[in-house]
Amino acid sequence: MKTVAHCATPFAPLFAPWLHAQVRHQQRYRTVVLTQEARNSEHFPVERLHSSENLGPVSRLYNRLVTRATGTYPFYDRILVHEQADIIHAHFGYQGFRCLRAKSRTGLPMVTSLYGMDATRDIHCPPWRSRFERLFNSGELFLAEGTRMAQRLEAAGCPAERIAIHHLGVDTQVIPFTERIADDGEVRVLMCANFREKKGIPNGLRALGNALQGSSVDCRVVILGDGPEKSKVLEAVTESGLAQRVEMLGIQPYAVVLEQMRRCHFLLHPSVTAADGDAEGGAPVVLLDAQASGLPVIATEHDDIPEYVLDGRSGLLAPERDVDGLSDHIRVLLTDREKWSDMGRQGRRHVEESYNARTQSAALESLYDGVLGQ
Repeated sequence: MKTVAHCATPFAPLFAPWLHAQVRHQQRYRTVVLTQEARNSEHFPVERLHSSENLGPVSRLYNRLVTRATGTYPFYDRILVHEQADIIHAHFGYQGFRCLRAKSRTGLPMVTSLYGMDATRDIHCPPWRSRFERLFNSGELFLAEGTRMAQRLEAAGCPAERIAIHHLGVDTQVIPFTERIADDGEVRVLMCANFREKKGIPNGLRALGNALQGSSVDCRVVILGDGPEKSKVLEAVTESGLAQRVEMLGIQPYAVVLEQMRRCHFLLHPSVTAADGDAEGGAPVVLLDAQASGLPVIATEHDDIPEYVLDGRSGLLAPERDVDGLSDHIRVLLTDREKWSDMGRQGRRHVEESYNARTQSAALESLYDGVLGQ
């Protein structure tokens, strides 16, 4: 059995449920994790985890100084040798660059996955522009979440022959499907995201407020998340007239997210391109979780979201920042509740066929095989 070393910091965002599920379904590769910061690792256990937090005080100081001076991590090369790794998988472009020292010293091939701001904002910002150029010249393979992200990478200088599309996957075995039954009761709308500009939460709240004006629909909005744009989210809650309808639950464990999905009737996730260029790059994995659970989705035609959500079938998509378009879609799902069931079934089928973790894990192993066979 070959060994793949997954590298990312911090540990928790890397081994969010979607990627942890893919790793768990690997059949032909043993997993080792290298990280600078392990958070919530008890929720996403792996057999072998190496964190710089476990180094002694002198080694931790040396690690910090070298990383700050060179932008790359010391110690990773010796861990890779000790673990007899066959291939490195760096998660996020900046992690790929920081692993170049270890890659050079061990001679191991490296796959780098790009996910969001690394492929949309950082890739164009000094000094990262030159760092990505070095990474593109050194790495064997670069994984994009979809067609749009692949185009971004090529435009930024990544050789087209080194780019492959690898869709994210979620574990449909642990996401229960619940058919949404139309009734006259309360409608629960879920918003689940980090509070950053690219998530478009204020636009979604304003659109929902517009859709509910003059309506007798009993509606509750459940918001899961937190982040630097919290003040703007709170401001939008007030401006949209939703203050009495909103439940803000903060950041919650994955099990709580799934439970809230089970209790809600559709997901609202209106992604946008931020003023600084930050964007989803591919598509938020919560869209897959929601569809797998049977939730219809209202989102935007942003980056690779149209590949992840079937417009008119498993969800409804509006142009970016089109508050009126979002409002129209919200009105459809508030009033035509018979759509919930069919859209939910189509979403579940879509994820099972194209985005389930078992299938995507096998596809990822095939990509590793191709790199090792070069």
